[in-house]
Amino acid sequence: MDTDLYYKQPRPVRALEIEKLKLENHVLDGSGKRPVAISVVVPTFNKNDMRYNRAVLNVISTCGSLIDEGVIDEVVIADSSRTEDDKVDMEFMEFLLSIAIKYSKTFEKEVEFVRGLPEGKMRALQGRYDFSFRIQSQIDPELHRIYMEQGILSREEIEDLKNGKGANMWFSVPVTYGDIICFVDSDIVSFRKHYVKGLCQPILRGWNSEARRDEPQSSKAFTKASYIRLHKIPKGFKMGGRLSRLFGIPMFQVLNKHDVLSGLNKITHPFSGECAITRYAINKLQFSNGYDIETSILCQLWKEFGIEKMAEYNFGFFRHIPGDEDHADEMLEEISMALFYWLRRYGFIEGLGDFDSLIREYEEEATDMIDVYKRIAEKIPSRLTYGERQVREDRERIERYRDIIKSGYMRSVNNKPKLLRPWDDIKREVNLRRGYSYATLKSTLQDRVNKFTSNMILSYIRIYVDRSNRIISHFIE
Repeated sequence: MDTDLYYKQPRPVRALEIEKLKLENHVLDGSGKRPVAISVVVPTFNKNDMRYNRAVLNVISTCGSLIDEGVIDEVVIADSSRTEDDKVDMEFMEFLLSIAIKYSKTFEKEVEFVRGLPEGKMRALQGRYDFSFRIQSQIDPELHRIYMEQGILSREEIEDLKNGKGANMWFSVPVTYGDIICFVDSDIVSFRKHYVKGLCQPILRGWNSEARRDEPQSSKAFTKASYIRLHKIPKGFKMGGRLSRLFGIPMFQVLNKHDVLSGLNKITHPFSGECAITRYAINKLQFSNGYDIETSILCQLWKEFGIEKMAEYNFGFFRHIPGDEDHADEMLEEISMALFYWLRRYGFIEGLGDFDSLIREYEEEATDMIDVYKRIAEKIPSRLTYGERQVREDRERIERYRDIIKSGYMRSVNNKPKLLRPWDDIKREVNLRRGYSYATLKSTLQDRVNKFTSNMILSYIRIYVDRSNRIISHFIE
């Protein structure tokens, strides 16, 4: 594996480059041609943690700058916070919207318009005002009512989908307006504007302006983030990304040798959550509501589009808030179970032969990767430590992961990920109804999120531009 892929710093992507690509290309819709639109979705959850709140501040404020620069067209904050009595956490949402008001001149002007003029207030309360920042609650009962009334989800399914990052992302798909949807996690400490610009650039460069709605929109359907994940330690940083480094990369290397999921071994950070995807592609995916969401999406994209339709963008050095070892082990079992589920579903399991032999191959490949990480650290000693202690920890993880992967393999025989229906399937189903259509459903869901955002600004909470600092300080200090 080429270690240069890991430590080479990214080329800055200028806002003008993205703006030019958006204007040079276009989308054909019912009203004619229009520029390509980009939506960013940020899943959030109140963890009552100052470190997390500061990371959220960084992500949302940076997205505010991207809106002001014309790089992106909207941000949907997909929040799953709730109070102890399972109600929407209005106080945390006040914090989220205060950040947007303070750091986006565009959104600040929109808020002033709907608060200050009867015309703006009326349009907002009717759900006809499209804010550049909108907030969707995963536990919004009115949103749930729409799904149940249209027979898309049952009450039992709604209860299951009140929790989970994957469900939160799935709910956001019909709510967004963009032709490209960019997902970014909210716990990224190092978040920079070039993350979003770099993820969207390959898709925009491959854009096909003559494509119909039922055709692929770009020669690149998907861009995934690549980076060196750093974790803070007393005397600098150590290498993070343990699940990608010690399971994802070596396992995909092994599978590639068996001509299985060929090409996914080239993905340098398979479990990164930051990605951009076309509307055409995202509607074909079964989102998972588990820790395996990135794995499940990657496998489906490989099957549906092939590795040549995927791109990577290197973030450079990357920091987020890491979980503990027990949490990582729990994630690994679910991820490995999902991977073997997709291998079974696509008919690859039989070709892999004896599982014990496969797991030995994995151990050898994972152990060999330790030397790769040593070389990476040697090239950037000022930024990264990978000494004897880290090597010992990784060797211990590989031994532990071996047993967890076995457990995931056994679980995959009778279990599958928590998969949600593709939006294309729902679209076909809804379009068969007399007097109703998917376009109507999508518009209704968008109006609901508009109303939810408007009601927060106008009624439920008291957000004023001059109060933003006070509200934000309460959550980060």
